[in-house]
Amino acid sequence: MTFNHLFDPITIRGMRVKNRIAMAPMESHLGNADGSVSKEAIAYYRERALGGTGLVIVEFTCVDGLDGFSSMAPQLRLDSPFYRSGHGKLAAAVQSAGARACVQLSHAGRQSREAVIGRQPVSSSAVPLKSLYLNAVPRALEEHEILRIIQSYASAASLAIQVGYDAVMLHGAHGYLLQQFLSPLVNERDDDWGGDFERRLKFPVEVIKAVRAAIGDKPLLYRMSVSDFLEGGLTIEDSEKIAPHLCDAGVDAIDISCGSLDSVEVIVEPMSVAEGWRLPMARRIREATGKPVICAGVIRKPEMANAAIASGDTDMISLGRALLADPMWPDKARSGRSDDIRLCTSCNWCIKETGGNRGVSCAENPRCGHETDPPIDGFGAGKNAAVVGAGPGGMAAALMLEQAGFGVTLFEKRATLGGNLITSATPPGKDKLFWYHAFLLRRMSRSGIDVRSGAAADAETILATTPDVIVLASGSCPAPLALGGSGGLPLHPAFKILLGDVVLPASTAEKPIMIYGGGETGTETAQHLTKQGHHVLLVTRSDRRFLARNAEPLYRMHLLRQLQEDKAIRIVDHMRLSGIEEDHVVLSDDNGDHIEPAAAVLLAHGLVPDTTLARDLADATVPVIRIGDAVQVARIGEAVRDAYRTVQDLRRILTQPEAIAC
Repeated sequence: MTFNHLFDPITIRGMRVKNRIAMAPMESHLGNADGSVSKEAIAYYRERALGGTGLVIVEFTCVDGLDGFSSMAPQLRLDSPFYRSGHGKLAAAVQSAGARACVQLSHAGRQSREAVIGRQPVSSSAVPLKSLYLNAVPRALEEHEILRIIQSYASAASLAIQVGYDAVMLHGAHGYLLQQFLSPLVNERDDDWGGDFERRLKFPVEVIKAVRAAIGDKPLLYRMSVSDFLEGGLTIEDSEKIAPHLCDAGVDAIDISCGSLDSVEVIVEPMSVAEGWRLPMARRIREATGKPVICAGVIRKPEMANAAIASGDTDMISLGRALLADPMWPDKARSGRSDDIRLCTSCNWCIKETGGNRGVSCAENPRCGHETDPPIDGFGAGKNAAVVGAGPGGMAAALMLEQAGFGVTLFEKRATLGGNLITSATPPGKDKLFWYHAFLLRRMSRSGIDVRSGAAADAETILATTPDVIVLASGSCPAPLALGGSGGLPLHPAFKILLGDVVLPASTAEKPIMIYGGGETGTETAQHLTKQGHHVLLVTRSDRRFLARNAEPLYRMHLLRQLQEDKAIRIVDHMRLSGIEEDHVVLSDDNGDHIEPAAAVLLAHGLVPDTTLARDLADATVPVIRIGDAVQVARIGEAVRDAYRTVQDLRRILTQPEAIAC
């Protein structure tokens, strides 16, 4: 299939962009500690430009080091000439790879952290921020400070053009300072800078005018949250009135987004959100302004991107997390290889990592954030590798080992490949993970890997393949659990239900399926079963406030809301499963035993690494490396990262076992 509309050039105020694909600005935490551009940041952005992106928009860059930072980790800066050199190298690296380079300029306002800036954050008004990620009580800016910050934007924009950027973007979305002045929820002033619609507009309009004067005839883009998705906040109807004023002041294109830290789930949407959900809003802003618009919003497939441009919803598509998962997305689409795109599943592993003040990374693409690593070449040619376990980590390891030149044998005890990737994708709202499963299966089908499935491998079978390295991705097993009673009820690990390996008896509200364990597996299994018509008794040893406590925070918000609304799920907390009888379970707490009728019992009380094969292979004379759940029970991203790190490390282990010769 061809995507002619997606690969038409577009011109924005004299800047010709080769296609309609932009890389969305996303915090990477790859900057140096002093806010300068690092070699890692340059390599990260250049890799997306090499993949065919037309316009690369560099992440939020601070215009005011006094009180404008918005991150705990190093944030890029452009508030003094000291930062010119790094930004010049970054712009040149993007341009030499065939893309246009734009930098996003930002002041965080009340979304600055006092621990970082060393003083109370500032805002349009002293309205507290209470968010999943940050709580802050700002002070209201005085007029002389407002004028200083306007000049800071202009000075940073001037520096950006001087060092070679093709365009500048103002960050007026996601609750940053420009939006704080626009929002009636945050701007409570009653002076020239707030009090009614026109006065709330003054600060962003004055910033735009100052930046326009500073950059001359270069393109000026504006990222705008067109709806706060908060009661009393900005709506799309408000933004249809605001956007023309911004364009009249000097903006050449609007980048459509939504939300703020008060409503962060509409900035980085969880997996259950439909593709392209912002496109109708983009169309409305496009029609209101007559200017080009750029739209993000879970656009994952080139078919949707092309159709959105063809229909007039938007002029450009902004790919954020999609380009973390696959930097080659544009070139694969252009060359008709859309089936080979590693589609982002919105798992928000990247958000978890940057939220933990680590560098940007991706659960599916372990090279993301490590673009300075050497590529995987044929260093393993003539050698053999055995991989045990065909979950996401095992399949990733097998594919990368083959890429490195190894002859690979992959052992999987189940008849089908996928393992925990299937258990993760099966619960309601998580079906996008099947995209990654399908991607890995397609890659496996085109490989020369010897797949041996349907039987558990033992040490003798593995060693018979004469491996030079053994990778154990053999996963986990249920944690030990002592249970009393006579038994008799069907008893299974909960993950077996998600794998489709078990058929359960009928259940009723009076005689439900009992799930023991309130973690992510237990809660998701409960949801999965009620969608099939079952009734569920969910028992947790902790307080119900801690259900799914280790789940990704944005996904967890939705999961807990759905659990509370599901009338077929009854939750019992502060209870232990102590016994199973013929037709009921025995639960215990400090007050004694409690009888609960049940149709079956599913165990989701915890998993531990399966170390059986590691013990059996302890005397092997070749490297035996455990990855993923075989080391520590965690998530898909950890397993795939372990696989990548293992293959990179093998270059040294096998080809240069001694670092120096003296």
